[in-house]
Amino acid sequence: MNVRKDFLSLAIPDISEAEKNEVIDALNSGWISTGPKVKEFERLFAEYHGVKHAVAVSSCTAALFIAAKVMGIGKGDYVIIPTVTWQSTANIVEQLDATPLFCDVYRDTLNINTGDIEEYIKKYGKKVKAIIPVHHSGLPADIDRITEISESHNIPVIYDAAHAVFSSYGNKMAGGFGKMSAFSFYATKNLTTGDGGMITTDDDELSEQCRTWSYHGLPKDSWKRYSAENASPHVQSIVPGYKFNLTDIQAALGIAQFRRREDLLSKRNYLVEYYNEILKDFDWIERPVFKTGKGRWGNHVYVIKILDEDIDRDKLMKELRTLNIGTNLHFYPVHRNVFYEKKYPDVTLPVAEWLKDRILTLPLCTKYSENDLKYVADSLKYIYENKFSHKSILI
Repeated sequence: MNVRKDFLSLAIPDISEAEKNEVIDALNSGWISTGPKVKEFERLFAEYHGVKHAVAVSSCTAALFIAAKVMGIGKGDYVIIPTVTWQSTANIVEQLDATPLFCDVYRDTLNINTGDIEEYIKKYGKKVKAIIPVHHSGLPADIDRITEISESHNIPVIYDAAHAVFSSYGNKMAGGFGKMSAFSFYATKNLTTGDGGMITTDDDELSEQCRTWSYHGLPKDSWKRYSAENASPHVQSIVPGYKFNLTDIQAALGIAQFRRREDLLSKRNYLVEYYNEILKDFDWIERPVFKTGKGRWGNHVYVIKILDEDIDRDKLMKELRTLNIGTNLHFYPVHRNVFYEKKYPDVTLPVAEWLKDRILTLPLCTKYSENDLKYVADSLKYIYENKFSHKSILI
């Protein structure tokens, strides 16, 4: 097989002249920290998701942490989360001195098993202070069922929507559900600001608390303190807050990306359908679910499952790398991470533990072409047919 010369990484950011011009505008404005572009980005994001408030922060991890913090989660509390997620979903619970309750996921969608949510509530009752479902790959979790559980037990929901910036459920954007939703704008996300995050909510009080806690505990951010329209430097901390603010340089990227959203989304949708087509005859691979009856636009990452038990997934990743293809895992179950496995050794989640050695994320981004994806498919076929990643070879 002819090996491509350039490395095909998992994803690269799609930056056009529009982003560059917007950033230059910010640089030339004399205001590069939290200022007017952050406010504009927040306004656009809130309108798009049909909510009253959007609070820009430095990362989705910061967004989740602040959201849980203002919900009053702390020592002695339990928080229900899926185990197939990025570590942040669990880490922020630990950082607040609370206890994560790891749920298994559905094998097809990789989203949280709602039956496990109910079992934990039966077991721990009022000690459960929040549910943090994840929209894996951008595919919305079973929001209807989660809402029923939340309302019947009076347990608030914070959605980890790190993958779901363009996702919707029914006729509503993903950011409009639960008490709050947390988004990511990391470099490889569908919309990027280099790094960054956003909290969406309809709750006025929670919105103000998020702003205060995310900016040193001050009731006024730098734009409100130093701009000509709002000069008020004499401000004091009202809570012992953090420094989790987004900058205008980052927001400039976000504004330009947001204006290009239809183009970015249509490209991703097309590439996902192309992957689905060229991999349809690979009977040793299970393709991902990208749409359900109500959820759509789950197209952040393309996660396959290796069905042939004789395939060593990690060996397959290594062989793909020799062909200049980068891959990743979304995600290694958090309860099997070193820290969590030591602290919670009795957690057993069979679907997640099967997925642990079976899932594989293939390259996907709007900068890639059909030829790039075809090269990935051809490489998978070449490795499989030549048994380069098999655990055993019969002679």
